[in-house]
Amino acid sequence: MSGLTPPAEPDVVVMPAAEAYDFEYFRARVDAGLLSRSIAVRVLRMPLLAVPVGGTRRGGWFGADSLTAALAVRDVLAPLNGFPGARITWRCTPRSSYAVEWGDRPPATWLDDNDRLAFYGLTRHAPQPGLGPESGRHDRARSSSPADFGCSSAAPYGRGPR
Repeated sequence: MSGLTPPAEPDVVVMPAAEAYDFEYFRARVDAGLLSRSIAVRVLRMPLLAVPVGGTRRGGWFGADSLTAALAVRDVLAPLNGFPGARITWRCTPRSSYAVEWGDRPPATWLDDNDRLAFYGLTRHAPQPGLGPESGRHDRARSSSPADFGCSSAAPYGRGPR
């Protein structure tokens, strides 16, 4: 079958954490020590933050659109300190795709949003005065946060933890 070629390996690049599109989201919500040990991982064109486990942060995840991208991200994270047990999982919404998880396995269900935030070592973001719909200005950290999504078989995927 000439003309068929295997998919190319995705171009995965490790960058400084501050280069991640979602850096501000995590800067407002995660321990500064963990943030300093985080890295930006660029798959295709958009670098996103990978935050290691430590302190109260028990696990993390990084979304990938294909199995080859997930394998490449896992291969980058697995040897790094703070990303123990890097593994590939499946999520079913907002659309079917893969994720690379590390650290403890998240529970199948969350008691509430606080339980989910605690697992990922995140704190609630305090809105800044003068920002919001009424002011006509927006909070950059909030607007760069990852989208909401969930899955019955992989319930950890809620708003923002990585």
